[in-house]
Amino acid sequence: MAKRYDERIEVAWDATSQPSTLVAFFWRSRRYAIDQQLSDWRDGGDLWDRERAHEREYFRVLARPADALASGDLDTDGFLVTPGAVFDIYRDRFTGQWRLARVWD
Repeated sequence: MAKRYDERIEVAWDATSQPSTLVAFFWRSRRYAIDQQLSDWRDGGDLWDRERAHEREYFRVLARPADALASGDLDTDGFLVTPGAVFDIYRDRFTGQWRLARVWD
């Protein structure tokens, strides 16, 4: 199940890696460490409608609150138990603004 948001966030990059990778984002005054980038894609939006035109670069990431660590325990399927979740974040390529699109739980 996913919860939709459209809230502004700040993103931290590791500029020393090639290509540059996302390492964290700040949402609602909390830092989230990105453990893994799962996928990325672009959305061109309604390019024929100038008022709704946009180009967004999406990233689906596995992230957790920066102060929360995995316990090391495994669930019944053998996956590591972690307080993290999957987040879809995007950068509006026209404005440069970063936003949180949805949280998968």
